[in-house]
Amino acid sequence: MDTTVTLPSMATVEDHPLVTDVNAANAARLSGVERLCKRISDATGAPAALFLVIIVQTLWIIVGQITRLDPYPFAFLLTCSNVIQLVMMFIIAVAQRQSSEYAELRAESDHDHISRLLYHQQVQEQLLLRLAERTQADVGDLKAAIATLLTDV
Repeated sequence: MDTTVTLPSMATVEDHPLVTDVNAANAARLSGVERLCKRISDATGAPAALFLVIIVQTLWIIVGQITRLDPYPFAFLLTCSNVIQLVMMFIIAVAQRQSSEYAELRAESDHDHISRLLYHQQVQEQLLLRLAERTQADVGDLKAAIATLLTDV
């Protein structure tokens, strides 16, 4: 059985794109409004924001009952909460869209990085096999292993 493997030459090794900074690319393409929506969404999604809302509403209910400025069923508190919720709904929608676009950009970048690593691996395999052949080391088993890897795709 012939175990000689024809390795790709330098001319046939795939050319892979260079690595880019995804975070900088994403930050550069965001508009001012999109940056603001992202900041607001990040801040309101934090546990501190949840505790702040609970404390403010609890205090409002206590003060509203004592002073009778906003008695049960707390119409003013509910109106303020509803208005804030309506505004936040759109802010979060914009932030989610930006997050989705960033995830797509990140996936493309990850693919480029992996492609670049595969390129380097191919070049290193060629170099190592050439060095081994020049030193007259037995590389038949290595060539067979590489051939198996190339055909298992």
